[in-house]
Amino acid sequence: METIFSSEHPPKTMEIERTDDDRLRLVISLSKLGQTTILEYFLDDADVESLKKALG
Repeated sequence: METIFSSEHPPKTMEIERTDDDRLRLVISLSKLGQTTILEYFLDDADVESLKKALG
């Protein structure tokens, strides 16, 4: 996977990765009290277009 965007605001991190099959994967992680929680979301074309409009 290739990281195409990364933003870190401790204790939170957000990354957008391009997978080997050319999909986009949004990864949000939170590290607190010695625990790390990772949420991942695969973005489809509609999600990408909606994000483009929202961030515009």
